[in-house]
Amino acid sequence: MKKNIFVLTVLLSFLTLQIQAQVTCNPIFPSPTENITITFNANEGSRGLVNETGDIYAHSGVITDKSTSLSDWKYVKFPWTTNNSAMKLTSQGNGIYTLNISGIRSFYGVPTSEKILKLALVFRNANGTKEGKTAAGGDIFYDVYSDGSALKTLILSPTSGSVITSLNQNIDVKGVASIASNLTLTDNGVNIASASNSKEMTKTITVNTEGVHLVIFKAENGNNIDSASFSYIVSPTIVVANPPAGLELGANYMSKDTVTLLLQAPNKQFVHVLGSFNDFKIDDNYLMKKSVDGKTWWLTLGGLAAGQTYTYQYLVDGAILIADPLSTLILDKSNDISVPTSTFPNLPNFPSKTTGHVSVIQPGKTAYTWKATNFQRPEKKDLIIYELLLRDFVSKHDYQTLIDTLPYLKNLGINAIELMPINEFENNESWGYNPSYHMALDKYYGTPDKFKELVDKCHENGIAVICDVVFNHAFGQSPLAKMYLDGGKPSATNPWLNTDAKHPYNVGFDMNHESEFTKNYVNRCLKYWLTEYKIDGYRFDLTKGFTQNPSTESTASNYDQSRIDILKGYHQTVQTASPNAYTILEHFCDNSEETVLANAGMMVWANGNYDFNEATMGWTGNSLTWTAAKSRGWNDAKHDKHVAFMESHDEERLMVKNILYGNAAGIYSVKDPITALKRIELASAFFYAVPGPRMLWQFGELGYDFSINYNDRVGNKPIKWDYFQDNNRKRLYNITRNLIHLRKSNSAFKTLNYNETELAAGYLKAFHIQDANLSVTILGNFDVISDNIIPAFQSTGKWYNYISGDSITVSDKNAPIRLLPGEYRVYTSTRLPQPPAGYFRYSTTATQEFTEQVNEFMIYPNPSVSGRIFIGFNLKKGGDVKWEVINTVGQVVVSSSLRTLSQGSFQDEITQPLKAGNYFIRLTVNGVTGVQKLVIGD
Repeated sequence: MKKNIFVLTVLLSFLTLQIQAQVTCNPIFPSPTENITITFNANEGSRGLVNETGDIYAHSGVITDKSTSLSDWKYVKFPWTTNNSAMKLTSQGNGIYTLNISGIRSFYGVPTSEKILKLALVFRNANGTKEGKTAAGGDIFYDVYSDGSALKTLILSPTSGSVITSLNQNIDVKGVASIASNLTLTDNGVNIASASNSKEMTKTITVNTEGVHLVIFKAENGNNIDSASFSYIVSPTIVVANPPAGLELGANYMSKDTVTLLLQAPNKQFVHVLGSFNDFKIDDNYLMKKSVDGKTWWLTLGGLAAGQTYTYQYLVDGAILIADPLSTLILDKSNDISVPTSTFPNLPNFPSKTTGHVSVIQPGKTAYTWKATNFQRPEKKDLIIYELLLRDFVSKHDYQTLIDTLPYLKNLGINAIELMPINEFENNESWGYNPSYHMALDKYYGTPDKFKELVDKCHENGIAVICDVVFNHAFGQSPLAKMYLDGGKPSATNPWLNTDAKHPYNVGFDMNHESEFTKNYVNRCLKYWLTEYKIDGYRFDLTKGFTQNPSTESTASNYDQSRIDILKGYHQTVQTASPNAYTILEHFCDNSEETVLANAGMMVWANGNYDFNEATMGWTGNSLTWTAAKSRGWNDAKHDKHVAFMESHDEERLMVKNILYGNAAGIYSVKDPITALKRIELASAFFYAVPGPRMLWQFGELGYDFSINYNDRVGNKPIKWDYFQDNNRKRLYNITRNLIHLRKSNSAFKTLNYNETELAAGYLKAFHIQDANLSVTILGNFDVISDNIIPAFQSTGKWYNYISGDSITVSDKNAPIRLLPGEYRVYTSTRLPQPPAGYFRYSTTATQEFTEQVNEFMIYPNPSVSGRIFIGFNLKKGGDVKWEVINTVGQVVVSSSLRTLSQGSFQDEITQPLKAGNYFIRLTVNGVTGVQKLVIGD
């Protein structure tokens, strides 16, 4: 039989009575001038002050007709941690406390011209570290009745807004009215008690019928009417039967018109399905069946219209209203209004007859037609991953704009993108590490089909898609939390979440990964994204926390066999669902543990940010060995498991620290933005040369220089596509692109034929790598002064500078080479083909005679917009030297005097301003010349 009771009414009455159980007032209906006694029950609500042995204080103010919202408290008595005796509560024992207030208006100092609407309260311990708030963690409010003639009702018993009972049980009811009135009590519309000219009514209800009952206490005084209500639910008869074999948790599409829902909720008494198919009414025809083991609830919905969108929720034990924890799409009335229709067209309307979140299903929906059916994932060792936050990467923050941007990324040479979390998280604009529904696509970035199109387009362009996922924790909106809460925290019986986190890095509610329920939940999510969206793998956030072994900051990284076993299980799920998919861990634990995980096929993050940034700033010759998997003692079987990066979403940007803290010597300063960009080139030459997967953070290839803490750490950051119009930044993009192309197109960079100690501490670094086809020598000076480096070429003969296109003849492999500050060279033993269209080199035009006179001739910054330009050169023998700046019509616009210089390295500055345009710098040494092109930007 259908019960025509809206769930929203039931839940509102439940909330009201819960607050009344937490805080009561004598008199019950206080006026602004009355003396009152507030009673606080610490055992109710958030229970943050349960068993508190010290003093308890009230932090309190009022809500008046001048308040703009319930958060706009007025006339707050004292600051948060001021322990004034006027706000100190008196313990009555057993967690009950009282506070006496002498006249509300005079106590708070509210002028008579202002109307007092509510008392506002939060209770705390003496130092303010513990709080007593509502069960939802909110402030506590109690109505103040300014008009003594106003009629108001309250139900004092029962104290819960929703009572679960059984047949032949008794429920004691007590209702009160503010003024003498005609009182009635009805049960599902049937009058069961009445009284005339009274302020109070008591009644014992004997439960004799099944179903859901709404009890309404109503007072009438002339034209004044007011009412209060609660519900009681008679435990229905549950069908115990196992669901059909082979079904997954969440919604299972059985056919174009049939869906079977599965919910894990052990130790619950009953669950109703409410939805657009039953007008969101409690109906025992939609009472879920319970599995034999009591852990799973299920129901088959038949007779649905193919292609039609439906919404649904679960009502657990008649009191807890949730969306499906394993929803694939949810509606959220509060946040959906800010999702542009261009981003998510035809978003279903939120149903008017319920509240909270609702799940969306669409049986018989037309399937997406995949086009890139022959995509082959890049091998792990070849991965060049581009990490991005869609919100801060493209201004429309949607999948379509990212699709339109793929040519830029493809030209850069990356072969994978890693998306920061795109599953449903709290609010809209976020990094995504506050998840609420791990299997639902967040609507803020686009529709499910548009995300599939993005994955498809990436695959068409040879780019893998990796999703950042957050299974360390869930936030308060998650049904996993809502179903089993105790005072605002997960209860001890919560199947998925720990009451208190087991490790020091946690945010939100910590997940218990040793629980079978958590494993079922996570495995379901992992399989879904791989099969439904055909993504190529995951980056797991904060896997250090996947353990039940309590830890501190000093012990959290210690070897943990339980954590290893848990992660192996998830990795196996990934491989079964999609063989060779990537499992990347943000782990940062002891190398012995990460080695075991690598042996099992997983990849781990390797953070090189600090060392690389110290080197680019020029303060220390930091070791860059952590970039190399061999530094872990890993052999060829594991070097593809080491995902190294100079920047990630969690690190300060290299350019920010270069500009703020860079070192200097003479006229050379790392703080100069153009010099700072050149230092990123220098670092990149070494970073991309080391074999193994690499990762770069969005706009790092353009030298992003807004701090990670700009507009708060997780706040929106400027989207700087205008960087690409800056010639100096575009040069960094192109150099990055060239370096990526070099490593992708030459097998030498896929071997382990290198010595990682060459990356160790020291300002001067010479890195060598080779195979049977190619030898590479990379030289770099991380100092801020010129210096000689021993190149240790692998052989004598011709060597070719991949960046400039120049060549040198090596007769002595160890003959010193002079490097200017920040200078680098990438030499190959074979002249390599020109990079593909769109790539470029900066070349020197020079005769053989010139190269016999000069080791190096460079112009920097080049291109330039700074107005300060330097000419650097190293003389092999010394002699007569002069340089000239020549415009495109052959005119000399500035020149140096003829000087006689000794052997060594020199640096001159062009002090005369040059207009925007193209120039040539001609260096003449002992009568022979070399020419460099110079570009001056606007």
